[in-house]
Amino acid sequence: MPAATRIGDQLATGHGCTSVTVIASTPQSTVFVNNILTNVIGALTVVHTIGGICVPHVAQINAGSPDVFVEKIPWGRVTDSTDAGQMIQGSPDVFVNG
Repeated sequence: MPAATRIGDQLATGHGCTSVTVIASTPQSTVFVNNILTNVIGALTVVHTIGGICVPHVAQINAGSPDVFVEKIPWGRVTDSTDAGQMIQGSPDVFVNG
């Protein structure tokens, strides 16, 4: 059962310079999980580094639930594609598609 992700949850970036970062903001403003805004496709990471010379950039959640939506946007879950990696942290007690 994939856990719902929220602002502040961790993701594996898939990069060598910064391997783990967190979600900083989400494009939805109405649904909370554990009193924290939940993530959807397009939720942005904090600035982190990528590449051989560690260039700063911002990435986003690339994929979400195929059939559960928040404000008509697919809900982000643990293991969904984010940056060049995936979400690795989420709610301990709210699951999407479970």
